[in-house]
Amino acid sequence: MKINKLSKEISAMLEKDSIVEFLATARQFIKLMEDDKLSQELFYKEAHKSLADLYQTALRLENVELNYSGLESEFAIDKDELRKHNKERISNLGKDSFYWEVFDPTYTEEDGKPGHGWKITDKDASQGWLVDDFTDIYTDLKKEIFKIDEIGTDESIEDALWQLKYGFYAHWGNHCINAIRALHYLWYDGKI
Repeated sequence: MKINKLSKEISAMLEKDSIVEFLATARQFIKLMEDDKLSQELFYKEAHKSLADLYQTALRLENVELNYSGLESEFAIDKDELRKHNKERISNLGKDSFYWEVFDPTYTEEDGKPGHGWKITDKDASQGWLVDDFTDIYTDLKKEIFKIDEIGTDESIEDALWQLKYGFYAHWGNHCINAIRALHYLWYDGKI
């Protein structure tokens, strides 16, 4: 971890229990994704637990007010570095990595027509892919943890914490819950 002199606000934020717990869980998930020595069965079992922990700790993350960073903030992150660490583990998941889901499980109809805010296709089954889920979660977490651990400025840490919370609601949280559900069926139905 790069040590920079941080403001009192950012230092206090990094000491909050909810952030400490979430960052530890996110780092554990990243470590799991980068571990190419686990058997596939053990990987699935550990991934299931890790995703559940990740989701639970993300629920407790507080919103972050942006005082040091904003739309103009940019951080140099080597995207090839993000990809190379988990390429082998995730790309070797095989046929067990596909699953079915409904695009929007909250879909409703009124008189045979989609309810307000829905499209008819929202109730259609679609195919999910654990490879995509793991890759997106890993990438979203890894780049924000990099901003905290390697860049380590008030601006980068604040931005990372904001992005982690926003990404949970808008992107990686959905991948997380879909993967948890798929892994539940794979694991408890004896398919892996």
